[in-house]
Amino acid sequence: MVNYALNPNLYIMTIKSLAKFAVVVAIGTAGTNVQAQSVKQSAKVGKGIYELVYSEKANAVFVTSVGTKAIYKLDPKTLAITDSISVEAAPAFGIGLNDKTQTLYTTNTRTNSVSAIDIKTKKVLNTIAAPGGKAHTREVVVDEDLNKIYITDVGGGSKIWVIDGKTNALDRVIENTGKSTTGIVLDKKAQKLYVTNMGSNQIGIVDIKQNKLVDSIPTGGEGSTNLAFDAKNNRLFVANQKSADVTVVDLNTRKVLQSIKTGAGALGITFDAAKNKVFVANRQAGTVTVIDANNFKVLADLKTGTYPNTIVVDKKSGNAYVTNKAQSKRDDPKFVDNNGDTVSLIGL
Repeated sequence: MVNYALNPNLYIMTIKSLAKFAVVVAIGTAGTNVQAQSVKQSAKVGKGIYELVYSEKANAVFVTSVGTKAIYKLDPKTLAITDSISVEAAPAFGIGLNDKTQTLYTTNTRTNSVSAIDIKTKKVLNTIAAPGGKAHTREVVVDEDLNKIYITDVGGGSKIWVIDGKTNALDRVIENTGKSTTGIVLDKKAQKLYVTNMGSNQIGIVDIKQNKLVDSIPTGGEGSTNLAFDAKNNRLFVANQKSADVTVVDLNTRKVLQSIKTGAGALGITFDAAKNKVFVANRQAGTVTVIDANNFKVLADLKTGTYPNTIVVDKKSGNAYVTNKAQSKRDDPKFVDNNGDTVSLIGL
């Protein structure tokens, strides 16, 4: 089932095994010409992997690995590890990228901090400590044009850190953004942030210029954790863990347009504007659901790994990359989860 011939660092699934491992349900829809995607391969990467980003400029995928205290650089075609960056002092969980400046921004949850890392030199430019000493930094979104970085902080009273990318220092903190602020996306045109407040199942609307939460909209789901923004149609796709679905929210009417069942533990989500598709990582189901954003129909349910966590899309190719967290057994320290701590490549 496992082929190590190409590279000893890789856990590559053969075409035959993929047919067994990837459960693909393609649904034909009238009036659409959208192809379903499939899992092309998966590779073992580090230990305790968490989130990932894709750099078009560097043509690489970067993955955080808490267990090895590193960020791995992967070849986007083969998923081979081509380099690594040590983050020994502050192991990274979440990750964001300014592709223009080639700077990674990591949320270091255990050390209550955020780090800025130069991709080219592999040097940590700065590590920003939490104001007041306590935090639970989580998600990152970057405004590459203005070189501003926004970080959700779930700990205590939820807030958003604003980091100046020119100095890689904390610019300010937006306080009281909602109950358990987790996911975050940026509306560049409106200069607003949309966040998921998991504790209230609401979308918080944060005005960047006013530096405050200005409104809230019900998500229509339960356990709302992450979201993706469709700028062209001014709508949000919200991943809801508890209700195991994705809700589509129209920002113009403030109403839920659709609720789409995906799988248990709908968690990570991304929107491919070029291909008009939504990808959802269903952590408990072990699947990634691909949705046609034109008609909200499910195109495929793909078995990627043990616990699919986060997804990122290469906008040019349409390929999606998924982190799959591993199962652990406290009573069996020698247990190895072959389908966990992997990155999966989804393509046509």
